Amino acid sequence: MMLLQKYFRGQSFSPLIITLSSLTMLAILTQSLSTLDLIVENRQSAATFFYITALAIPQLIAIILPLAVFIAVIYSINRLNTDSELVVAKAAGSSPWNISSPIIRLAVLAAILHLLINIAVQPYAFRQMRAELLKVKTDLASQVIRAGEFNTPSHGLTIYSRTVSSGGALEDVIIHDSRDPDLIQTYASKTGQISKTKTTARLNLYDGNIQEIVDNGELDLIEFETYSIDLSDIVSFDTVLRLKKSDRYLHELLNPDRREFTSEKALNAYIAEGHSRLASSLYSIMLALIALAFLVRGRLQRVGYGRKIALCAAVGFSGRLIGFAIESGAEINVGLNVLQYIFPIVVIIACLVFLLYPKRVRTIKWPGETRTTNTAFDTYISAIGAQTP
Repeated sequence: MMLLQKYFRGQSFSPLIITLSSLTMLAILTQSLSTLDLIVENRQSAATFFYITALAIPQLIAIILPLAVFIAVIYSINRLNTDSELVVAKAAGSSPWNISSPIIRLAVLAAILHLLINIAVQPYAFRQMRAELLKVKTDLASQVIRAGEFNTPSHGLTIYSRTVSSGGALEDVIIHDSRDPDLIQTYASKTGQISKTKTTARLNLYDGNIQEIVDNGELDLIEFETYSIDLSDIVSFDTVLRLKKSDRYLHELLNPDRREFTSEKALNAYIAEGHSRLASSLYSIMLALIALAFLVRGRLQRVGYGRKIALCAAVGFSGRLIGFAIESGAEINVGLNVLQYIFPIVVIIACLVFLLYPKRVRTIKWPGETRTTNTAFDTYISAIGAQTP
């Protein structure tokens, strides 16, 4: 029996990994489009793009994992049914619970992984991503200069650079500064470097010259090795890292500092998010049990299990949508938070009772369906079941 259960678990594990990987890659492609716009607009490196995308993976896995478990269980059980392996297992004395228990244990492991991601991995990754996005948005070089173009970040200041690196290094720089009408100057240098602190921003020029028209109309040329131009008046210094509810740890969500909130609705949203982090892991078990309840119990259907699978998918996805609806409602009414736990737990208990129900379950007769029976086969199965303690 243990060998058979190990086989069933292995038949479900591979589809789970494949489904989870495929859905995650699809979600990454969708998620990366918005990140790509930000990276291109701010002229960041490919390494920054991949780093930000990788930090979004934990949340994507947390959203996808219950559905991946659901799809994997449907696929594996349907294949076992199609190959008549479940029929053989039942004929050998395996009860629906014996067949389901290895898959349920796999779903429990998925739920534990889901819980760990929600509690620790996701908030840590999102904090790192939020800090990286802030760094990208406040990158001084991307705010002031576009390579190969004459840029006017403020009235009276025009800057040109042939190349701009992600670290703020410039090459072949030309600057025309007429912010002070009494002191109009043009700067030219081979290289430059943009530097920024919490209160100041400067453009440091190297190996260049300053050109200025003096009172008698002549050009005054001053060469320099190093020169610095103050850009503090044209740069935003809003570098405060503002965390969203997806970036918070569990204790910050369930016990938030009320002084941070201007409305009761915002506070309720944080609390609802905290309860959702805990309750959402139950959906891996719930959806797996729904699939098992539909496909493990019942007779062999030689015409296939298409209708059962369609009904199972409709019930499973509807159940997950109900969970999302309860979470959304809990952001308005705190009393609904308890339903985030009650709903999946009730469904789990109902499915377990159904799987443990000792009597044989009759299959649903669909409208217009003509059912053929195999009396000899049914008698053989009944006899085997009667001899099994």
